[in-house]
Amino acid sequence: MTSLTRKAIIAGILGNMLEWYDFALYGHFSLFIGQTFFPREEAGLAMLAAFAVFSVSFFMRPLGAMLFSAIGDRHGRRRALSLSMLGMAIPTAGIGLLPGYDQIGYTATLVLVLLRLFQGLSLGGEMGGAITYVMEHTPERRIGLASGLIQASTCTGLLLGTAISSAISALLTETQFNDWGWRVPFLLGLLAAGIGLAIRRHMPESALYELARSEDRLLRNPIRAVLAHHRRAILLGVAVVTPMTCGFFFAFVYFNSFMMAELHLTARQALMITSGGLLLSLAMTLAGGWLADRRGYRPVLAVGASLLLATVYPLTGWLSGSHGLAPVLPAYFAFAALLGLYTSAAFAAVAGLFGTEVRYSGVSVAVNIASPVFGSTAPLLAAWLTRELGIAAGFEVFGLYLIALFILAALAIRRLDHRAFAGWGRMPASESPS
Repeated sequence: MTSLTRKAIIAGILGNMLEWYDFALYGHFSLFIGQTFFPREEAGLAMLAAFAVFSVSFFMRPLGAMLFSAIGDRHGRRRALSLSMLGMAIPTAGIGLLPGYDQIGYTATLVLVLLRLFQGLSLGGEMGGAITYVMEHTPERRIGLASGLIQASTCTGLLLGTAISSAISALLTETQFNDWGWRVPFLLGLLAAGIGLAIRRHMPESALYELARSEDRLLRNPIRAVLAHHRRAILLGVAVVTPMTCGFFFAFVYFNSFMMAELHLTARQALMITSGGLLLSLAMTLAGGWLADRRGYRPVLAVGASLLLATVYPLTGWLSGSHGLAPVLPAYFAFAALLGLYTSAAFAAVAGLFGTEVRYSGVSVAVNIASPVFGSTAPLLAAWLTRELGIAAGFEVFGLYLIALFILAALAIRRLDHRAFAGWGRMPASESPS
């Protein structure tokens, strides 16, 4: 990769890291968020309410996708990504500063919801924009690695949130951490966002976007073009991304709180286990991206989906702890590794479905259907299933749900074009809007 490509990748993935840094914090501290910003009328309901707010904020993402992708496809990737970075940072810091329910009552709950909704709007343009920007700066022979790096930034953001949280918990007493220490990582996110915003303001514009603009190929309404002429591509993208986002939110957002609430691990122990899973997933993601550049992204996706189809049901059963604590760690690490392999090439698949003129819009629409409907609801669904059916049965049903999602993904993978990046940057004539 050239120096320009490396700089573009760093600038592109910074926002994705911040996005998942926030997800890590919200997931790890959902127990504290529920206890702080919601009334504690019944055991377990506060954490369920916190996951509900986490999920509801994602339903602003399709609106954000339409707003930011229209900016990105019409006025440039750089402008849209800079705005989305700013919009993500403010709510993250706001959660760290917000008074609790004991101080301001339901106003705390309302403001928390509003902060998450505003953040969801900004996040709607971030992932699709990062995928588009990074891929458009990457030569065809390195598409798999670039896809792996985008997903690796997801793991890095989660890991960063986990590591900072672990460090602060180690420095404070358990009482101090539970009372106010968990807020500190949210405030530190503002500093990271400031650095990222400064970098993005000076990043180069996508060469493929500049070429499309110079050839007068930009569309006045890219969202309408995508919805009118690329519905099949959107459905394929949703099918590929759905099990990835669902599995990640389950493993790295929900499971940390589950280990504390149900397996009775301390916050420090749970964070250490989550960190190990993230490191393993990160390594497998980079290995999968490397392999995709040599064997193709479709085979890597197919192998990852097949392995998860074969193992996800027993793995989720062991994760429940109903077979004892001994199988929990091996099952968690195996699930994290297989998920990393699958996700390594997923973003390459989605980016290859759309031409330059509508890529930001198409990728954003696909990702922001999958994430709100299936990804963000995974912690809420898992929490509800365990509450209604019991832990063992709830995890079994969730395992069957993941199997269904991976079956749909496997069917979609068979329909992907293995030559999607041949002539990278040109829209196929069959997909050109009339």
